[in-house]
Amino acid sequence: MDKIVRIHEKILDYLLLLRRTDNELYFAPRKINNQNRLDKGYWFIGNERYLHLSFWKGMDWKEKIHNIGFVVLENGKSYIELSAQDSETKAKFLEKIVLKSNGFKKDNVKNKWFKYYPGTDYISNLNSFINDFKPIVDNLIESEKPKGISTLDMVFFNKYIKKIIELRKRQIEYGTKNKLARICWNTENWKFPSGSKGKSVSSDAYEADTGFGHEEWLFDKSKIINNYHYAFLQPLFLKTDKHFDKIYNISLFTINNLNKEYYVGKIKNVECITNEESERIHEIYKTNGWLEKMRVDVERVGANYTKLIQTDPRTFFNIRFKFEDLLLPDELIEISKNDVNITTNRYKLLPRKADIAFGTEKDEDESEGNKKNTKRRKKVFNSDCEYDPYHDQMQNAIFNLLKKSEYGYKKVFIEKGRVDIKARTQQDTWHYFELKTDNPKQSIRKALGQILEYAYFPDTEKAEKLIIVADGKPDKDVIKYLNHLREKFEFPISYRYFDLNKNELSTDY
Repeated sequence: MDKIVRIHEKILDYLLLLRRTDNELYFAPRKINNQNRLDKGYWFIGNERYLHLSFWKGMDWKEKIHNIGFVVLENGKSYIELSAQDSETKAKFLEKIVLKSNGFKKDNVKNKWFKYYPGTDYISNLNSFINDFKPIVDNLIESEKPKGISTLDMVFFNKYIKKIIELRKRQIEYGTKNKLARICWNTENWKFPSGSKGKSVSSDAYEADTGFGHEEWLFDKSKIINNYHYAFLQPLFLKTDKHFDKIYNISLFTINNLNKEYYVGKIKNVECITNEESERIHEIYKTNGWLEKMRVDVERVGANYTKLIQTDPRTFFNIRFKFEDLLLPDELIEISKNDVNITTNRYKLLPRKADIAFGTEKDEDESEGNKKNTKRRKKVFNSDCEYDPYHDQMQNAIFNLLKKSEYGYKKVFIEKGRVDIKARTQQDTWHYFELKTDNPKQSIRKALGQILEYAYFPDTEKAEKLIIVADGKPDKDVIKYLNHLREKFEFPISYRYFDLNKNELSTDY
């Protein structure tokens, strides 16, 4: 699909260029946004394999193509196609065109004629079509005035072509700032490498060769420098300085080994850094021991860390952003096959054209009797996290904080009986703290079963209070959910959020 979209773009650009010196050059674009093809950049009729361009009115409604068309295939080959399966009258006119031209071959059965151009330079062939073939057709239409075939005019331009130009202009303007990028597959929320599970098995894929991708630390909160997180995106890895100092809003998607595409999230205000900045940050990572931690991360999952060590410090990083500009959904969301933004599965920086289309499925939860709830919901992928250095930083900081007198605990324990943090009150009761590093809703989901087991399994009550801690402030729905759990099940459960940079722990929610 990527190839044919580029062909549409090049041909539209070329025709608009010609119109600068010939404002009476009219062409027939796609009129209807069927299957969102206009949003995808299919400016002319056709599909993933070809496009069909014409400079005249007249459609073969049986074949669903123009009566007179210039055709380009996805491999760049081009030809003229004359087709009139819908009308013997139009077929006779097309025969006159053939007699006035050279090189046409007729289909043995249908009212179709073809003339093939040499090579794959379709722009050069289109130029020949416009300069040599189009005048023949225009003159014949003027003299013969065939029924069902006519030239285009300003009225047609204002109704259809102008609309295409304006739509494309809006897409280009939006895509200049808003981008889409593929990142490697990861089942640990891109905080550290997750191993080869689910990754591409293609022989030419970097992640298949090494067992890891450089984006696997994309959301690692444990290595912040002056409020910025420095990271690497493969689609921004170029030999030129094209992106240096540019700022983008980048939406992220990933593909697993089953070739399913998932929306990961969006980072606003991503700053593209220079090679010199990358080299400076690389030195800081080295000094802080963070490079060694990354090497250990790669080794831990059985991947080849040699490529990581050999990476040029000048290209080790290419972006920086603040985590406050990171917007993540609760789960990975499957992207619809009809999405108009993803035009290639390669690691390329793509312009965003519109909102990302998500795959949906029917909610089959029973509602009343045998009736089913037909409400559609987004398809999602759930991934759990087992090892997280940022979690360790939070745990150590909260442990030290809770030992302070203002919290009123007799004794505080870390990693005692599998509980992240246990604190004994002055009344000799226990408070259990379970820490997670996801958003509030997902953190509660992951922590709830664990902390209930720690407190009540198999049939005892070990803790008076259960506290789930993460680094995000809960919204009104999460607070409503916590209240509902307490009222419905009488769970002594609460939520707190922790700011690692400020070393502050909130009160209960």
